[in-house]
Amino acid sequence: MKKLLVTFLLTILSFVTYSQSGVGYVNYTSYKTHNGTGVTNQYAQFPYTAAEFDNMLNTANSNTTITHTGEVPLATMCNGSTGTPHWGGDFYAIKFEFWFIPTQTGSYSFGINSDDASDISVDGTIISTYYGGHGAGGYQYGSKNMVAGTRYKIVTRYQEYGGGDALFVRWSRPSAPNTYSYWNEEVTNINSTPTKKAVAKFNLNTNITATTFAVGSALSSAGLVDITTSLDSVKVSSGGYKASTTNGGVEWCVIYQYDATNQRYRIGIDSREVNGILSTPSSISSLQLFDLWDGPVTFNSYDPNGWTEVYVYTPTQFNFSGSSFSSNIRAGNGFYGLQAEFTFSQLSTYKPQSITLTTTNNISTLYNSIVTVSDVYLAFKELSNGGIFGNQKGNEFGYGIQYINADVDDNGVFNEADCFKLLQNLTGNQNLVSSYTLDNTIKVMPDSIYNLIGKSTWNSFTSYKGKTYSFSLLDDVISYNYDLAVSWKGDVNLSHSATPPSNNITTMSVRTAMSTPISNEINASIVTEVIGDSIYAYITIDPLQQNVVGTQFQLNYDNSVLKFNGVQFTTKGSPTNYASNKGSYINLGSLVSDGSTSLDKMTTYKISFSSNTKLDNILGLISIGTTDAVNQSGKTLNVRVN
Repeated sequence: MKKLLVTFLLTILSFVTYSQSGVGYVNYTSYKTHNGTGVTNQYAQFPYTAAEFDNMLNTANSNTTITHTGEVPLATMCNGSTGTPHWGGDFYAIKFEFWFIPTQTGSYSFGINSDDASDISVDGTIISTYYGGHGAGGYQYGSKNMVAGTRYKIVTRYQEYGGGDALFVRWSRPSAPNTYSYWNEEVTNINSTPTKKAVAKFNLNTNITATTFAVGSALSSAGLVDITTSLDSVKVSSGGYKASTTNGGVEWCVIYQYDATNQRYRIGIDSREVNGILSTPSSISSLQLFDLWDGPVTFNSYDPNGWTEVYVYTPTQFNFSGSSFSSNIRAGNGFYGLQAEFTFSQLSTYKPQSITLTTTNNISTLYNSIVTVSDVYLAFKELSNGGIFGNQKGNEFGYGIQYINADVDDNGVFNEADCFKLLQNLTGNQNLVSSYTLDNTIKVMPDSIYNLIGKSTWNSFTSYKGKTYSFSLLDDVISYNYDLAVSWKGDVNLSHSATPPSNNITTMSVRTAMSTPISNEINASIVTEVIGDSIYAYITIDPLQQNVVGTQFQLNYDNSVLKFNGVQFTTKGSPTNYASNKGSYINLGSLVSDGSTSLDKMTTYKISFSSNTKLDNILGLISIGTTDAVNQSGKTLNVRVN
């Protein structure tokens, strides 16, 4: 009796497994094959195909039993595998399973070397094999294109009939295709759910200071921010159920003949397997059916006294003859009957996710440099050259996003109304938006979409508005990288918006200047004087042979001391002259919207203030802030202020 107890204890211990879940560990399942004696009445000594390997590991065969399960360090699998718990020294097999999360994007090459047969698969597709009986004669390779951060399921199998035994696994990365090894950081066990990580990169114009924006924490100077802590990776019920099968003794399932026209199978589950289990059979949205199918289904019908039917849509027909459960499948007249037991589990899904941009900027003040006289003139110029009513035949806009930014009333049409709204904003008659918030002024969208906006398709991309970008988490993706382009309402010349690539999709030929200017700048000067209780500032310009059609100056003043009274304009022709008091600065200038004339060096702006106290000098009370100028060709000019 004492001897029997010891034997029993040893048997129990042989099944005890250890678990150190996480990065650098793989799951294993060990099998006793050939009944542990070498018999070959159910399968051969060695597998020579994947199907033969499947059959060897099929526990429906009495000669195959599972002896051990658990986890081992990655190194154990890769460096021989004999340290993995297994049956005896001969007549065994081991299946390793793990998640592979590549750190690079590109082609990975996987190699196996074994004594005896082995293979390796990625997401169910075998990429490398070394079948048959042999020693460890050298590595056999297969490659797979992978995306960094995406989770792939890898299964590696090998079997030992007699003699020596070994399995070696290694791989190379895209950056060094001839360097083979194994890396713990790219592997985690099946039971582990790695922490999802995400980084957002906002593609901001260099004229925008990225560090003044934040998503939880401030963006870097390059527009990057780690949003891992913002992800809500807790799954919630999706309202659906998954039906899963195991081999049984009763045909509880029927698969009807493949419908090639609709590329689908109609599958019936005996409702006696459903009744009393699911209150709403229509909630079945996923099905694992032996090794024939594991994926989504579409509910068709429910008869409590008959069948619960679903559709499986697939362009590929099931491989009934190659199934490891072929002994549980009966071919009938136009159908297959399956001896299968059903269980049901509630499906879960990730919550909707979003990235919301915030900023410390005063948007109203920022807009004085985002939307300037250059934007207004360029919009009018595009309008006059055929861009009216959204037909996109103008020559002034080089990118489709310019139409979206110029469509300031967001109705999907760029026309005169948009131009005059831009003009009203410039002159201070009416603000471009009801309130200066990010939701009203900014557009955030993926680079992949932003870069596809064409001049003839722009109004199909107008739904992207506001400071929030929404996205979804996926089961197989662990690491996310969001590249997001940012543009601003009214930023017609893209001075502060992301510039798309010149890829013949977003761009068309852009009209060049009518004449080659001597330089890209003009001169301006400011002189101040005090006469009694009145303070005057005089701004004059020198076009320097530029055909200047628009000017804009931000004249800052100390509103605790000075009171703005007005502006007197001295300009050539009949331009639109404007001046609006913004509280701490005056926005002023001129615009010849049709470009018919230009401003000359006689252009003068006389700004008058009064003081609520006696002033000995006005040093520091008045200064020039943002400036802008534009010539007849629509080119923005630098203003050098003396």
